[in-house]
Amino acid sequence: MDGKEQPRKWPNTVAFQDEFTRKFLVSTKEVKDGYYLFKSKTGGYTMWFPKDAKIDHMFYERHKKYYESIHLGGGREDEHIDDYVRVTYEDAKITENIDVNLELLSTYVHYEGKYKKFNSSDNAIYFGKNKQTLSSKGSDEIYYFFGYIKSNHSHQAVRFIYAPESVTKHLYNGRKPLIR
Repeated sequence: MDGKEQPRKWPNTVAFQDEFTRKFLVSTKEVKDGYYLFKSKTGGYTMWFPKDAKIDHMFYERHKKYYESIHLGGGREDEHIDDYVRVTYEDAKITENIDVNLELLSTYVHYEGKYKKFNSSDNAIYFGKNKQTLSSKGSDEIYYFFGYIKSNHSHQAVRFIYAPESVTKHLYNGRKPLIR
């Protein structure tokens, strides 16, 4: 919270109760229901951050103002879903090579398809989704939603991977729990 806002009591959310995560959040006010504004320590980007998630400080990495990697996770208990997100920011010439960066992302999520491209005046966004089967019976699956966002005006880019997982399915091997 960069010393701007220091309330006596932090909101009772996972994001603000975690001291490490709190350092990235701009305000205790939600920008949209369930989300706070996150500001990168590189100063290179902001994003909406789920109130029920926290950054894994063991996997946080930053190199000056040109590179940052965060892993965040959280749960939506009412939906029995755990969320995992990995965000990587770079401000380097290598970001201009879109094909290499998309190939790197594709390899990580086992994707062999084509990306959908969306253009705006500020960014080019490449988006994909994939389902990976983890067991021979096909009962364990991971869904990935991922993308590469490249600035049209600089060497800045963000790569993200979002993987929701059904806790109920994982914990109860596809059977509904007896107690909720």
